[in-house]
Amino acid sequence: MQSEQAESLKKLADLIAEKNKQHNLTSAKTAREVYKNHINDCVQAFQTVQNRLKKTVIDCGSGAGLPGLVWATLDPSKNFYTVDSTQKKTAFQKLAIRELGLKNVVALNERVQNITLEQENTIVFKAFSSVKEGLLSLNKKNNHKNILFLKKDDEKTNQEITEASSLLYDYKRHEYASNDTNMLVLELYDN
Repeated sequence: MQSEQAESLKKLADLIAEKNKQHNLTSAKTAREVYKNHINDCVQAFQTVQNRLKKTVIDCGSGAGLPGLVWATLDPSKNFYTVDSTQKKTAFQKLAIRELGLKNVVALNERVQNITLEQENTIVFKAFSSVKEGLLSLNKKNNHKNILFLKKDDEKTNQEITEASSLLYDYKRHEYASNDTNMLVLELYDN
């Protein structure tokens, strides 16, 4: 990670912590907690799957802009959309985009089910829903290439995979560690 990227991510953590009470963005209370528990996880996940991302990445249920704003900071060559149905969270994302000077990301105040996908994309979910609910929200969209779920690598995630098995064509598990916790990027293929 370049030093200017590290500075931008620190600034994002500060901004999330500052606006958290107003927007209910995360459970973390301080910028240090935001960075350690959320931004660091997004960085680790990005490093795990960066070579698998399409030119356009759609972060569904983005909340505080995680992972979309972090990934947009780390890879300015890709286009990112952060999607959230809560107006105040989208307003925060737009503020963060301006404050960080990000040119490759757009925040959309929309339900995932209503977004229009016009090309092959990577769809990413982090703390959005179960695997099955996420897949059902995309049920009628057939032009994305891969779908990523950022999850803890635990029994609950294994249960979610089992519950969604009738909706899965194929998938891969990409494991990584974040703050001594086993994490997983579950990469699903829809065709």
